[in-house]
Amino acid sequence: MVVVLLLVFIGPIIWFVLLAIRPTATAFSMPPVLFFEPTWDAIRYTFVDPGNNRPQLFNSVIVAAGAVLLNLPFSFPAAYALSRYKIRGRKNIMLWYLGLLMAPPVAFLIPYSILASSVGLKGTYFSMILICQTLTIPFSVWLMRSFIDEVPVEIEEAARVDGASTAAIMLRIVLPLVRPGIIVTSMFAFVFSWNNAAFPLVLANRGTTTLPIGTLQYFGTAGVTWGFIAVAAVAAMIPPMLIFLALDRYVVRGLTFGSVKG
Repeated sequence: MVVVLLLVFIGPIIWFVLLAIRPTATAFSMPPVLFFEPTWDAIRYTFVDPGNNRPQLFNSVIVAAGAVLLNLPFSFPAAYALSRYKIRGRKNIMLWYLGLLMAPPVAFLIPYSILASSVGLKGTYFSMILICQTLTIPFSVWLMRSFIDEVPVEIEEAARVDGASTAAIMLRIVLPLVRPGIIVTSMFAFVFSWNNAAFPLVLANRGTTTLPIGTLQYFGTAGVTWGFIAVAAVAAMIPPMLIFLALDRYVVRGLTFGSVKG
């Protein structure tokens, strides 16, 4: 049963990896061609010569990493305030954050495009990094608030008695204690920004196009070049996979944070 489930989830990934290196003539052969001589033409074309997708890969890294760096200074204090203070309308604020998460990104495209054009930011990295906060901040606040709720208030009260300020408590006591949650939140924020194709579709220009948008160029009136699409898709999967594999221990600690009490 486990093997069947693995094949269901891993099968499409393996198929795309093989599609990236198999000859074009065998891509959709019936019956499927299981054994073939690998060809690296698609990889060479997309990332080496002429390498149209190489700068797009770097653009995706810049946008996703920038979105995470901009996200944390805003989401962590907001999550702390919503966790520790009795703010009027706190429930409505959390519901508003949830509404932003539930809303389809396409609903924001026209307003954001007009706004970015009016302030001269359209086509810049900063515009995409800034607009990505529409998704990353609500998710991060929801997730980090649950981590902060599990930190005993008594620890903060003891520090306050010793003269610690709110900023010192938040940065020197709470932040280290919820570090696994911060890392998990950052990882998910990175993936959200990395995979987002709606915002760069209207905000990027030729020089700042990200990899998900660059993949669309292989859908043309003359046909679909599946080998190039497979190479770009596999390349888009690798960075998030490497991040999760490198930080897997934090994922487990973060997702189980506060699950056992006593």
